[in-house]
Parts: sequence; C-alpha cells; structure tokens
Amino acid sequence: MSEQQPVLSDGVIIEFIDGKDVPVKHKDFGERAVVMRDAKNSDGPILYFTEAEWDAFVAGVKDGEFDDLLEEEPPAGG
Repeated sequence: MSEQQPVLSDGVIIEFIDGKDVPVKHKDFGERAVVMRDAKNSDGPILYFTEAEWDAFVAGVKDGEFDDLLEEEPPAGG
C-alpha cells in the first residue's frame, strides 16, 4: 500500500493507515483504515473507520444525508 499524506479540512485531520495499526480490536479493519481527529485537539478522541464505513459516510455526504445538520442551506447545485 502506498503512503498517503493526511488531509486537513476544516480543522479535521483524516489519515489512511494500515488496518493492522489500529489499536481498536473489536472489529476487523482489513488492509486499510481511516482515522479522523481534531487538528486543534491532538489529545482528543480519535475515530477509526473501516474502508466500507468510510465509503458509506462519503456517499451519504454526497447524497445530502447530513444537510439537516448544517446551520445554513448549501448553495444550489452543489
């Protein structure tokens, strides 16, 4: 697997790591896992997702599943 640089977006750091490096042992993360954490709070909680969970989350965002959580309506057409 090739290394990928962490992504910083709106104060959130997203990283793709080897599944075997995930300290959570209650589920199988496969070859790759997605890690999400707050860039401003390095000691804060860390979220771990399987690739399937991450893909489902991204698809939900693209489909507008979480738009009701926005304070403002998204611009039309995007």
